[in-house]
Amino acid sequence: MDILLYILLGLLILALIIGGPVLKSRLNRGASRAGDEAGKKFVAGQLVKTLGEFGTTLVIHAPEPLAREIAAAAMANKRKEYVIRSDGGYGIRFLEPDDTIVRLVADPDGTRMQVETFREYMGVPQTAPLWKELRSRVASAAEARDVPVAEGAPAEYLRGALVDDRNARWERDA
Repeated sequence: MDILLYILLGLLILALIIGGPVLKSRLNRGASRAGDEAGKKFVAGQLVKTLGEFGTTLVIHAPEPLAREIAAAAMANKRKEYVIRSDGGYGIRFLEPDDTIVRLVADPDGTRMQVETFREYMGVPQTAPLWKELRSRVASAAEARDVPVAEGAPAEYLRGALVDDRNARWERDA
């Protein structure tokens, strides 16, 4: 009877030695798959929030020349983050000065400031907080000149072709 117990114990140890790594790799694969799914779900939720932020526009109740002065005043101390472009637009920098392009366009109530295009880094747009800050700075600068501002019509965006292996440039949906 002792020998049968030793044989069973030896087989159990052998099964653990052989089966342990197989079981471990299956458990790791399952955990990795669950983590990937949770990560994708989180990123999708963040993307919806970020697209909503980019889609928020600001109407400056003033003609375009005055709106440009207000925007320039709002960007005056933040030349590292915000760039006044030669084509009349404004750039928001994450890494490059054209990561996000903002334009002033005519609006029935004055001039609308809106994001035209933005770029992803690490698979996610990174400049939404800077866009929110710029809107706030422009609203403050307009208020200092007694020019009213309001939230404008929301914009929507379409993801364009990949710029590199996983990042794309988003364009405003006309």
